[in-house]
Amino acid sequence: MTAARVTGADEGWPPDAAAAHDVAAAAKRRRDLWRGPRQMARRLGWGVADQGMSSLTNFAVAIYIVRSLGATQFGAFSVAYVTYAFALNASRGLSTDPLIVRFSGVETAVWRRAVASCTATSLLVGSAAGVCVLAAAVFLNGPVRLAFLALGLTLPGLMLQDSWRYAFFAHGRGSHAFLNDTIWAALLAPGLFLLRKSGHDSVFWFVLAWGGAAAVAASVGPLQAWVLPRLAGAWSWLTQHRDLGFRYLVEGTSSSASTQLRTYGVAVLLSLTAVGYIQAATTLTGPVQVLFLGMSLVTIPEGARVLRRSPRHLPLFCILVSVGLAVAALAWGIALWVAVPRGFGQWLVGPIWRPTYRLMIPQTLYLVGQGFSGGAGSGLHALGAARRSLRALGLTALLTLVCGLLGAATDGAAGAIGGTAAAAWLSAPLMWWEMRKALREHASATDQTPGPRGHAARHRRPESDVPHDSAVVGQPAQLVTRSGRAGGRSQLTWVVIMMLPFLGFAITILYLIVGSTHQPASSAATVNAHSHAGSAATSPSPAPTQPSTPAPVRRTPVSAVAIGPGGIATGDNSQSASLAIDGSMATSWTTKWYATANFGNLQAGTGLLLDMGQQVTVTSVQISLANKGGASVQLRSGDVSKLAALRTVAQASDVGGLVTLHIHAPTAARYLLLWFTKLPRTTAGHYQESVYNVSLAG
Repeated sequence: MTAARVTGADEGWPPDAAAAHDVAAAAKRRRDLWRGPRQMARRLGWGVADQGMSSLTNFAVAIYIVRSLGATQFGAFSVAYVTYAFALNASRGLSTDPLIVRFSGVETAVWRRAVASCTATSLLVGSAAGVCVLAAAVFLNGPVRLAFLALGLTLPGLMLQDSWRYAFFAHGRGSHAFLNDTIWAALLAPGLFLLRKSGHDSVFWFVLAWGGAAAVAASVGPLQAWVLPRLAGAWSWLTQHRDLGFRYLVEGTSSSASTQLRTYGVAVLLSLTAVGYIQAATTLTGPVQVLFLGMSLVTIPEGARVLRRSPRHLPLFCILVSVGLAVAALAWGIALWVAVPRGFGQWLVGPIWRPTYRLMIPQTLYLVGQGFSGGAGSGLHALGAARRSLRALGLTALLTLVCGLLGAATDGAAGAIGGTAAAAWLSAPLMWWEMRKALREHASATDQTPGPRGHAARHRRPESDVPHDSAVVGQPAQLVTRSGRAGGRSQLTWVVIMMLPFLGFAITILYLIVGSTHQPASSAATVNAHSHAGSAATSPSPAPTQPSTPAPVRRTPVSAVAIGPGGIATGDNSQSASLAIDGSMATSWTTKWYATANFGNLQAGTGLLLDMGQQVTVTSVQISLANKGGASVQLRSGDVSKLAALRTVAQASDVGGLVTLHIHAPTAARYLLLWFTKLPRTTAGHYQESVYNVSLAG
């Protein structure tokens, strides 16, 4: 029943006083009307800003590693990072997720008691995870072992720092979380610089600096909140919130474990380098990830507030969140599709931008699908429907793992991301279906029937039964109507919501089918080197082989280094030179890009120095180039200490694809120089070439 609006005249005030009272009351109503949206916008702004700072820190480390250490060590960092994400989800499920659901907007004293136990729980989870990671490092080797050692040492600090962020947002102090993450970033930047200058440029030291800076920022948290983690309260926190905590633990870790197992599976099925390419694609879409995670910091508390004020508006709130996230993901994907081949990719991730570029379409489809289900996930958490969110996200995690590995086995790195995109779109209807069921359950649980004295009759409590000092109690409202025009519109809205993900799933599957049949230029039909006057190296086609001639022996160089006119020190992208001889058509060595075909008149050429390991006889060299034509290349042999004195034994002009350089007189040498004197024009408008594979015959 709606109360009548009382004016000054109704209370018998004088005309002037009544008019002034009415004006003041109208102004107050206008302020109250806009206060809620303004406060929500401010909290959302701090959420995005804080997550931007946090993700910028991780983004900077990822970019620094990929540019400094190459794809292999970046792949090792990626494996360590998904392990960190697994521990992070476990910590959030047991500690900060119940805090967000049950202690958002409570009194400061209540909040401090909860935070003392919550942060202690995060610290203990980080310590346990760190011990497990250090134990796993004993059985590993190479760059992955080094990354795990550094991660295990820093996990407690990383978990504690993250718990302070969520604690501040639960109390509406987004600025405190932003300041804490800024401290982390401010400490990390000089740390990485000093490591590079001191020669400690390895994945171990970079991960150690990243986690160490987070631990220092975590130590500032108690000064900001005037709360110390109380280790004795960790067990009581786990038992008091076991109805939510353990479900959120399984929910978060299942999602993270799916990503982790997919990463491990791609490393086994393909290579650590392919993992690096997938992580590079994820890095390029970092701003969207920032938006997604930043919104999640505030959409759950905001959803809980909407649920308390007006439960019937919660579905609209969740739909707006999903639409906003999906549109943002699509817009950024289109921007990357345009910007990456025009120098942005080379500037950001270095020479591996070309194989990463092929992953942009499936990565964008994945993010749009993930964004579409983001609003439903926020709604399920705001409702405290832990059983339903666990069921939906558990099935999503399983679909992501299975589809991702099937895609990797079918179409490499692009198939791995495409498979996860298909899983994201396929699981979105399930998320919305579970949310709709949770809304009906909440409406039924809070439907109050007037008793004989006007009081509400007793009713069963909703699934998210909250303690007395929490601030999560929904208001009675009928959320889902079963008849009438309103009910018809509601049903139609839900039908549209449920059908859109299936459309996205169909688009993703169509892309996978078309993409798997499309081969890059480097694996197209063989393009033989054309003969030119004065060239003693090439012929239009191989000469017919006599039956009595023995088949040539295929040889692979032992090592390859990039080299320029000034020697090895001036070579192009030396960290990826070995990718030209790894036997994989998914990896390549790429030159720097230049303004003209003749290297912008800056130098005479660029190339690869091949070491055969011992003196061998070479009759031909086969190279796989990325572009279809426009490259001029020479094969040189001689004294490696005298670059200018090397003699040309074969050459070809205006070639591309699969090129065979034939040497008329067999040459005995240990070192051979593959030297480019002209570069082809790329679709981005600059001049650059990639070598996917080099093999020799003799």
